[in-house]
Amino acid sequence: MVRRFFITLLVAGSPLLIAAQGLITGSIKDARSGEALIGASVIVKNAKAQGVQTDVDGKFRLQTKKEAPLTLRVEYVGYRPLDVDVYDFEEPVEITLIDNSNKLDEVVVVGYGTQKRNQLTGSVTTIKADIFEKATAPTLDVALGGQVAGLAVTASSGQPGADSHIRIRGGNSVNASNEPLYVVDGFIYFKDAANNSTGIGAIEGSLNPLATINPNDIESIEVLKDVSATAIYGSRGANGVILITTKKGKLGEGKAHVNYNYTLGVSSVAKKLDLLTASEWAQYQKDYFSNKGGYTDAEIAALGKGTDWQDAVLRTAIQQSHELSINGGTEKNRYAFSANYTDQEGIILNSGFERYNFHTNVEWELQEGLRFGVNATYGRSKQNGLTTTEEKVFNSSPFSAGITNSFVYALLMPPVVSVYNADGSYNFKNPYEYAYFAIGDHAANPVYDLNESVAENINNYLLSNIWATYQIGDLTLKASVGLNSEKLTQNYFSGAYTSLGLATQGIGGTGNRQTDVWQQEYTATYHHQFNQHHVELLGGYTRQTQKSTYSAIRTNHFTNETLKQYNLGDGAEIYTPQTGISESTLNSIIARVNYTLLDRYNATATFRADNSSRFAANHRWGYFPSLGLSWNVDKERFLRRIRSIDYLKVRLSGGLVGNQEISDYAFSTSYSTGSYGGSSSYSKQNTANDKLKWETTASYNLGVDLGLWKDRVSVVFDAYYKKTSDLLLVVPMGFSSGVTTQLQNVGNVVNKGVELAVNGTLLQRKGLSWTASANIAYNKNEITDMGTTNNVIQGSDNQQILRKGEALGSFYGLQFIGIVQQDEDVSQLPTVNGLTPKPGDLKYADTDGNNRIDGNDRVILGSIQPDIVYGFSTQLSWRNLDFSASFAGSYGNEVYNALGRRLELTNDSYNVLSTVKDSWTAERGGNSLPLASNARPIGYIDSRYVQSASYLKLRNLTVGYRFKFQDPSSLQSKAAEPSVKIQSVRIYATASNLLTISPYKGYDPEVASGTDSGAYPSSRSFVFGINISL
Repeated sequence: MVRRFFITLLVAGSPLLIAAQGLITGSIKDARSGEALIGASVIVKNAKAQGVQTDVDGKFRLQTKKEAPLTLRVEYVGYRPLDVDVYDFEEPVEITLIDNSNKLDEVVVVGYGTQKRNQLTGSVTTIKADIFEKATAPTLDVALGGQVAGLAVTASSGQPGADSHIRIRGGNSVNASNEPLYVVDGFIYFKDAANNSTGIGAIEGSLNPLATINPNDIESIEVLKDVSATAIYGSRGANGVILITTKKGKLGEGKAHVNYNYTLGVSSVAKKLDLLTASEWAQYQKDYFSNKGGYTDAEIAALGKGTDWQDAVLRTAIQQSHELSINGGTEKNRYAFSANYTDQEGIILNSGFERYNFHTNVEWELQEGLRFGVNATYGRSKQNGLTTTEEKVFNSSPFSAGITNSFVYALLMPPVVSVYNADGSYNFKNPYEYAYFAIGDHAANPVYDLNESVAENINNYLLSNIWATYQIGDLTLKASVGLNSEKLTQNYFSGAYTSLGLATQGIGGTGNRQTDVWQQEYTATYHHQFNQHHVELLGGYTRQTQKSTYSAIRTNHFTNETLKQYNLGDGAEIYTPQTGISESTLNSIIARVNYTLLDRYNATATFRADNSSRFAANHRWGYFPSLGLSWNVDKERFLRRIRSIDYLKVRLSGGLVGNQEISDYAFSTSYSTGSYGGSSSYSKQNTANDKLKWETTASYNLGVDLGLWKDRVSVVFDAYYKKTSDLLLVVPMGFSSGVTTQLQNVGNVVNKGVELAVNGTLLQRKGLSWTASANIAYNKNEITDMGTTNNVIQGSDNQQILRKGEALGSFYGLQFIGIVQQDEDVSQLPTVNGLTPKPGDLKYADTDGNNRIDGNDRVILGSIQPDIVYGFSTQLSWRNLDFSASFAGSYGNEVYNALGRRLELTNDSYNVLSTVKDSWTAERGGNSLPLASNARPIGYIDSRYVQSASYLKLRNLTVGYRFKFQDPSSLQSKAAEPSVKIQSVRIYATASNLLTISPYKGYDPEVASGTDSGAYPSSRSFVFGINISL
């Protein structure tokens, strides 16, 4: 939510009077609300290190060696700097500042520079630091949900530290990345999904690269959405750009400001599935499957609830964090340091996320016009999650296809089987388990699986950037060199009694991937104002090189499991080791011209030429121009009479951007090593394609910015059209090629839609402030061309299709129309796999009319693409009390509930959802679930399990209270001046993921891939915190 923007500071009154010789005292308040402005910077101009900040009551005391007259410089985040002349030192100064938060006066960060918002021609949304400070989110992508019109955040998993998928104005690509570009303090941040693995497999999910950034280190985020804003990033701008600016000290403060924040919280699963109890399961088996277990009615009644395996593997998790930050500055230098420790248990046994993070941002003025700075973040994050049950051993089993991990296995465990034996040891006896999932009389125990298995992602990272600027008049030269270095280590181990290690007497592996990204940037910026013209010219050269090496080894048949993954040499059988290297280079030339006439007519032209080694030699250069125009209509004479309008701007832009986010060497022939018959072998993985080139997106945007009633209401509207051509698509190949697929440029995708964002001040009185914001976006995604390649089936269950006229991620299956009833004439029904249906069987629509149900009857059942994404939030403060809430939602998208499908299969002894109690029977009928039986007549998915994933979530709810200490020394011994003065203490409580309204039947409607196979469920958390400012 946009809480405040740059505010005009006007001082009411005449010459200022000061209390005593050399001592300036006074206060600064907001003229509209009378509220004290806390932390406003007040310095004496042209005096070395003579400055203070206002305290929690908006008061200041500034000692100066200068004599009157002198000039004070007043600055505040979101406020326009103001110079105040002081002529006398006699009385305290009461400075009243007028809130004039005109968004068009705001200076925003754009690609390779900054720009006044009233000069922007592109669609740029700014998110200030208070959003992250109040959300208490562990990663910044989580905090972004619902904050920006057209930006959708979908969690890939509820696992702490897991990655999220962010889409800005829909998905553009099939096999290239759809993630936006991240730029941290000017450094293009490494977020390559292809390099989030070392190749060892067996670990579900991946560690979120954005987990390396502490959200509380962020000063602001700019989201660049249209081509006028993103074309300066050329081949990486097609999916939008997210600019992250970290916190800095303030020049002229003269003292250090220290802040400590501590949080402690608990989390638990947000939703549980309703599974059969022990007595229900036994009755179910007796009624439908010849009484497996041989239970009598009395025994069934005595079983009761039995073992709740879902509860057995879930827990109430503890989380805590500590954060210390120090920042300050002199007239010429400034600094900011922070350290953070986060420890977050997962709600599933033996899972969690831990992070150490250190950040520094230092800037010096070496001589007049020459500045030098260093931004650096170093840290280590560790995630322990779930091993994948389907890694190797059980893929051939007809039933294991739905058992994706130990958590899902727990849901399937019969509730009549106990976790522990009478003596407290683990129970490995399960007489209902199939032989393929057991060795002799030993079966896997999911609780043991989770407690004793290892699935670690460990990331050590360094993000550093060194820069220097030199200003000569209107010309500014800048050079920067940066390094993003990440070492990912993945370890897994599953012992002989685990589901993954059962057949191989244990299995383990370790892998390492070292990725180094070097970036160089050299730019020249020229600003000039003459008469009513303002011109800014930008030119530069950038170079980014990436090198990634990896190695992985796996082994099995252990005799000693004590050291787990640290004793892989004990394994008797070693899989073929894997090693590899990949390198890529991107050289770029950038140019931009900004022109403003009469402070009302603006034009921005950008150009970028990229040369990428990821494409064939004759297609490596890509050229990406854009043109943007805007008109500040409020500056026109004919609109000045309408006093309710503070500002009105119309924007128009068009241009080209690209996408190069594919793997290295995808254009060339590649082979992989392996073994066959005890000897080494090579297999062809990819066939060369010397025509492989960029995906190119042509983008157009029309926007309107409107401010009303002294900026109490602001409205931003955008309409856009994006057409992505030459899709990077993996295309099926003929058998003669030696491989099954090849990456080619095939087809087009169009995204078109509208966005609306409204921000308003609902109430502004003395000591009371209430603001609200809302945003909504509609997007239509459509494949408009597939070339000669149409109807590409995708997914582990062949559940998705790429087809002209449909959206990306469209689900493809049979249309369920009911259950065959007893009085129905089955001879008139289409056959299913050649069999005549019988009462109790599923009925499907015979879409091709040939009286036979098969794959040709499949239809489009929905898409993972939402029609609408939206969010709204509110902030209320009264004196020292603050309250905030934020909501996010989506509408019109579907999810394939593969887990629900597995848990309603009635062809084995595993546990099932309680909904199967409504299965069709001859006595009561039914029209939703078929007769429970061992029959599984057809393997295609059907419309019952492609379910609406529309939702509304209460993301965050926060209540806080700030204690202000007018005289910090009163907290200390009065015998001496305190060495540490506390300015304020804020205590607060935050509830996250408190409420979800959705028709989806699984754990969580947020499923990034669109297929819910039983990923880590989402959690609900309650966090309590204390913030101390010194």
